[in-house]
Amino acid sequence: MSLALNYVMGLLARREYSEFELRNKMQDRAFSEQEIDETIAHCQSKNWQNDQRFSENYIRYRAQRGYGKNRIKQELRQLKGVQTSVIEAALEECEMDWYELALQLLRKKFPNYAEQKTPKEKQKIWQYMLSHGFNSEEFADYVGSGSDDFY
Repeated sequence: MSLALNYVMGLLARREYSEFELRNKMQDRAFSEQEIDETIAHCQSKNWQNDQRFSENYIRYRAQRGYGKNRIKQELRQLKGVQTSVIEAALEECEMDWYELALQLLRKKFPNYAEQKTPKEKQKIWQYMLSHGFNSEEFADYVGSGSDDFY
């Protein structure tokens, strides 16, 4: 067994990695492009590495941590190097209730979110939720009035 395959199997034994992450790790270890391509192709043929499965696991993990669909999609695309089509397929497969997740996050972070708020307090809640990747329609009804206050 090659050194490259041994290295990748050791990584994949601990957790899932995207193809992009594996390529970067192997490049850091100075493996040749040919070794990298062959090793990743072998792992994918054995279904040891699969970007779809990686994305589904990542979506569930980040959603449990209080992040919305927009933020997760951005992380998968930019940080993990996953193709948009794979991300969309994984999102459909996961069947998350983003409205329920938004409500859970509101309850945790802002326990009195339903009470009357000043525009400044509402803006703080909106900025927090948007920065965590939720769409305004997923939480706007819970906070009170629409987004008109913030433009």
